Amino acid sequence: MKREQGFTLIEVLIAATILFTVLAVASETYRNALLASSKAQTVVEMLTPLPLVTASIRNQLRANPAERLQGEAELLGVQYSWQAETALYGAPAPRFDPDEAAFTEYGKRYRLYDVTLQLSLRGQQRTYLYQELAWESWANLRR
Repeated sequence: MKREQGFTLIEVLIAATILFTVLAVASETYRNALLASSKAQTVVEMLTPLPLVTASIRNQLRANPAERLQGEAELLGVQYSWQAETALYGAPAPRFDPDEAAFTEYGKRYRLYDVTLQLSLRGQQRTYLYQELAWESWANLRR
């Protein structure tokens, strides 16, 4: 009597289970990679205008020095708001004048600001804290 060659039902079920497990892991890995790529793209788009934003904030701090300042705007599709508070208000170091044989003292002129910057793009937000140095113009000092 000749015996039939082939797979048993158990062997087929085990092979199918292994196959579907591998497919599930692969699809989950692919989905997570797409999600990470999307998040990374949003972060890149959010940070692209950052040098222009910080330059704008710096110019505003230097144009209107005060104890506290704030503002908000939009640049390249990124909404941003910022608050700046004076952390230090001081004078330059005294300078020795050899002709007078004395130190020249200066009045308070420099402000070190603690700046909080919040960027928003497509529902994602990022907050950055940094310090910015600004000085009062000579015209402001002579008033």
